[in-house]
Amino acid sequence: MNGINFRIKQLVDHFANGNNSVFAHMIGVNESNIRSYINGTEPKFNIIEKICTALAINPEWLIMDRGEMLKEDKKEQALLHTDFYHRVPQVVTVDSHNKDNIALVPNKLKAGYLQGYNDPNFIKLLPTFRLPNLNNGVFRMFEIEGNSMFPTLPDRTYVVAQFVEDWVHGISDNRLYAIISNEIEDGLIKRCLNRIKKYDNLICKSDNRRSYPTQNIHPNTIKEVWEVKLHLNFNLPDPADFYDRLNDLEAEIQFLKLNRNIND
Repeated sequence: MNGINFRIKQLVDHFANGNNSVFAHMIGVNESNIRSYINGTEPKFNIIEKICTALAINPEWLIMDRGEMLKEDKKEQALLHTDFYHRVPQVVTVDSHNKDNIALVPNKLKAGYLQGYNDPNFIKLLPTFRLPNLNNGVFRMFEIEGNSMFPTLPDRTYVVAQFVEDWVHGISDNRLYAIISNEIEDGLIKRCLNRIKKYDNLICKSDNRRSYPTQNIHPNTIKEVWEVKLHLNFNLPDPADFYDRLNDLEAEIQFLKLNRNIND
């Protein structure tokens, strides 16, 4: 490995702790592209442009190994990203084909995950598996306890979430996220409003707002952010219950109309 291929490998190590999938997501390409560049394929100009734009890389360094890796006017910003905002999963698990596995964090290990999220020995204890169509990125599965996200996510629901590396900008309003922070109460999964840049806090809402208050989380307490992509619920609702309630409501309305006509 030499030339630009070696320098791309350096960037993967620097910005994504050697994880091709995370780096690919950061610049907006497929993991297979990054793998092929590291193995010797010459990247096209549009890929070089993506890398330099997304990560504030000096193009002369990337193409010809001249000068510093980071653009002069972007060094402070880039260092801030790698130190805080661009945190990537410190530990990932892969299968026999070097594909990222999905690690399951069951509810009984939720408290342990807050402390062991970057501990290889802890992550290795988590059960792992793969699901179709979840290939570009790093994923975790979390078990939900309680009714803070009811009715969207009932108690004992499982969610699969994708790692968000630049969560300061990447958290979108009113989407569901797993927020790994000691300040989060009533479960990890919240519907978020991103006010980090404006007010220096993340507003975390429960869907069951009558029983669970909204929380304001300071970004310094956040260890990881994962965006919920799908959920698995083993308690399938019976539509007959809904139709029974609807029929009862319709009968009650008809009864009220009848009484009103009689009284008139």
